Amino acid sequence: MLDHRASTRLTYLDNLKVVLIAAIIALHAILGYAGIVEAWTYSELREVTLNPVVETVLIVLVGPFGFFVIALLFLVAGLLTPASYDRKGARRFVTDRLLRLGVPFAVYVFVVQPTLVYAVAHPLGHAPGSYWDEYLGAERQLDTGPLWFVGVLLIYSLGYAGWRRGRRAHHAVRPITLKTLVLTALVVAPASFAIRLVYPYGSESGFSDLNLWEWPACIAVFALGVVGCRQGWQLAVPSDISHRCRAVTLFAVVAMAALLFLAGALDAVDDALGGLHWLAGAFAVVEAMLTVFGSVWLLSVAQHRLARQYRWGPAASRSAYAAFVLQTVFLVALAVALRPVDLPAEAKALIVAVGGIGASFGVAWLLVTEVPGVARIL
Repeated sequence: MLDHRASTRLTYLDNLKVVLIAAIIALHAILGYAGIVEAWTYSELREVTLNPVVETVLIVLVGPFGFFVIALLFLVAGLLTPASYDRKGARRFVTDRLLRLGVPFAVYVFVVQPTLVYAVAHPLGHAPGSYWDEYLGAERQLDTGPLWFVGVLLIYSLGYAGWRRGRRAHHAVRPITLKTLVLTALVVAPASFAIRLVYPYGSESGFSDLNLWEWPACIAVFALGVVGCRQGWQLAVPSDISHRCRAVTLFAVVAMAALLFLAGALDAVDDALGGLHWLAGAFAVVEAMLTVFGSVWLLSVAQHRLARQYRWGPAASRSAYAAFVLQTVFLVALAVALRPVDLPAEAKALIVAVGGIGASFGVAWLLVTEVPGVARIL
């Protein structure tokens, strides 16, 4: 995922990586008990559901910020990619990416995810057939789980390597300005709207299930990171751009909250997630603003707020990628363990979130420090 060896000189990146992955694990824990959007492995197996009022509040107030968590990870990955390529050269860069991204992705998608889902779903009657009958699920596709990000990042990284090999020399690029970000958002919005005519937001997206509905924004911010690297953005986002991105982001957060509330009030959430509907168009526009401007602003915030050494920082940062890979195992295990316990969904979601973060990072640390060879991959 993010190259920890390339980022150790930048303390804020280490801390940011930990914060983002912990937030993603917590979000997945909550989604496991959500009823409005079934977007997590445990969602269809849940025994209790969040109160509709709680769910609405979470979607309206927290939902907008969730749109640029993954975008920020792609932005950071783009910022680190050129330096990694320069340091390693084409052959070693590609080999490293295949090892650190390709191997975990393949093992997880072809072995861990289908085995875990079957082991949980079959006893509950959700997968009545044999293991091989249910291997691809009812949708007859590979379930990538949260590692869709790793698979997509591998594709982008290999694409970057091919692009670099095809260039004879470095060419000067224009500085990233507010106009650049506006134009980027103007490209992302219609592209997202168009792809969601086929693959609505949050839906299954083809045999590979690589969240194709999110690709326009992911490609855009990854490319911004690649260009920004040559302009020193990994050290500091220009203050004028940061300030303007903050203003646009805050506006977009309010707009997205209002849009989500309106979609819920009209019982038109599915219309907003994709299709020939004005809500889908508005959703794509506001989401483009959040992913492009929001990720840049949060990067600047992290550079100012997370640039200090915490006692837990090095260990947590070193464990972050492995924790991201392992999260599904612990989140599902905790959720299953809590099934017979008579607690409301809100309490279970909180327990699974806290326990999932702790278990994922804790076991990840043991793996990368104690098991030979794991550190080379994770």
